[in-house]
Amino acid sequence: MQRMTAGDASWYRMDRPRNEADVVALLTFRGPVALARVRRLVEERLLAVERFRQRPVPRLLGAPGWEPDPGFSLRRHLVPVELARGTLPEFVGEVTSSRLDPAHPLWRVHVVRERGRGGAIVAKLHHALGDGFALVALLLALSDEHAAEEAPRAHVEAVHRGRPWLGSARLAAARDAAAFAATLARLAAMSSDPKVLSAAELSGVRRVAWSGGVPLGAVREAGHRRGATVNDVLVAAIAGALRSLLASRRAPLVPVRALVPVNFRPARPDLGADASLGNRFGVVFLDLPIDLGTPVARLEAVHARVAALRAGAGAVVAHDVLALAGYAPDAVQHALTRFFARKASLVLTNLPGPRTRVHLAGLPLASAMFWVPHPASLGLGVSVLSYAGEVRVGVRSDAAVLAEPADLVGRIEAEAAALGVRGPRPPRPPRPTASGARARARAP
Repeated sequence: MQRMTAGDASWYRMDRPRNEADVVALLTFRGPVALARVRRLVEERLLAVERFRQRPVPRLLGAPGWEPDPGFSLRRHLVPVELARGTLPEFVGEVTSSRLDPAHPLWRVHVVRERGRGGAIVAKLHHALGDGFALVALLLALSDEHAAEEAPRAHVEAVHRGRPWLGSARLAAARDAAAFAATLARLAAMSSDPKVLSAAELSGVRRVAWSGGVPLGAVREAGHRRGATVNDVLVAAIAGALRSLLASRRAPLVPVRALVPVNFRPARPDLGADASLGNRFGVVFLDLPIDLGTPVARLEAVHARVAALRAGAGAVVAHDVLALAGYAPDAVQHALTRFFARKASLVLTNLPGPRTRVHLAGLPLASAMFWVPHPASLGLGVSVLSYAGEVRVGVRSDAAVLAEPADLVGRIEAEAAALGVRGPRPPRPPRPTASGARARARAP
């Protein structure tokens, strides 16, 4: 048995009966995807990484671990699915709501044929395998453009190899004991977030929606006019959309706090981050200016607050606190998880994908999207992904918090337009319904 790293163990133990900590990714194509070609890619590249053939081993005392799955079968993890036209959003919602079998490796890939449209790959991977930065980069590393490189690009981080990704002078300085203690004290003193985007109890039914592609250049130009970044514009649009949503519910228009992952991986020009497995990120708390009444005021506030967070050491401290939770007794682990969950209302993350179009299984990848978990008692996650010159926003919600995530996506698009983002807006996917996708799975 291999011992889990502290970060991976923290996310493995973060599951709740109605809220599993997983990452879901969607890759879409304009034509049908050949199952045999995807199987070959998985066999040659994913299964070459031992973690994809290992199952988790919980332990009453000590850290959980990984061991080879004696009953491993690729047929359990690679599933062909045929859908009626227009039901892909419902199916992705069903995938996010389903649970991975802890008796086997914590991942599943669906090869989808949507009648009358094209093909898609829907992947569900537990956060214990790696963070969203790693898992999305890993899926995109299956592309044909990387097939000639040494396979697989991904590898598993050693448990006791230290944390070389925190080697920059700024992050090293943040580990000064006094600075660390001061930052930790500020986190502890931070008030709980107002419960305007929460539910008394999560339903366990999770739904997803995503926007059409918006030219990245249009977002960059809108930000440049105000001295802001692409990320500032998108976060301000999300804040405005949440304000609009709360106003429609006659809820108080007060700032809400987002839990924002901060990547500690080295940037790469083709995928944005390396594809090594494991959890290598911290988190910061960003107050979204929902109380401010105009798009420009919200953009200016976001720009100032993000700049202040970048200068601080909060992400490093949060990383260490989460790592502590991985090896701590259950009572301590649950207390630390509740500590973070109480101080935020949603998870918000932004990931850069490939800048140019890639191919997978012989087909050009038309679009890509992913959804982050909203762990513990949180019920809302918003993710942003750029790919091939376009940017998309995805929303994942527990039905008790937000029954129709497509509504929030529409409000985000409207807020982006109010900030001056101009560009083509392809039609959004149809709204999911409670009826389910009625998917029919076939054995490969």
